[in-house]
Amino acid sequence: HKARLAVMRVDAALAVTASGYVPLRHLAPVDAPEPDFVAVAERFLGAPYLWGGKTSLGIDCSGLVQVALTAAGIACPRDSDMQERALGTAIAADVAKVQRGDLVFWKGHVAIVRDGATLVHANAFHMSVAVEPIAEAVARIAAGGAAISAVKRLPPR
Repeated sequence: HKARLAVMRVDAALAVTASGYVPLRHLAPVDAPEPDFVAVAERFLGAPYLWGGKTSLGIDCSGLVQVALTAAGIACPRDSDMQERALGTAIAADVAKVQRGDLVFWKGHVAIVRDGATLVHANAFHMSVAVEPIAEAVARIAAGGAAISAVKRLPPR
């Protein structure tokens, strides 16, 4: 996770701060975007699900997407319905053709595709941020009455 840190000086491979030393390899400029927003989302694995939450203490599905995309320098609205309207280009709602970084939307829910077989999402079923097989998530959510409303692909960066 990101935090601002005042560096007083650099000593070899360490940053000297008011409270101690930090290895330089753990630091990046504040304005440096994360290269992979999916990897950012994966850092939240196991974080509790909390409707309206946006931290590792509790996060919801759209908060996870917003935090991950924002860390990568991509503007993102807060709620899943706004994200569905604003982000990416719609591709066929056929999850067999998804790729890493695609966003899968249902009414009131969004998940991030990790690869052709799994997604990461904050959800009330697991009560946490979890990795789940795409087919299982689609079937479980459909059984609850919600079909996929869109699959969106973000432009390459």
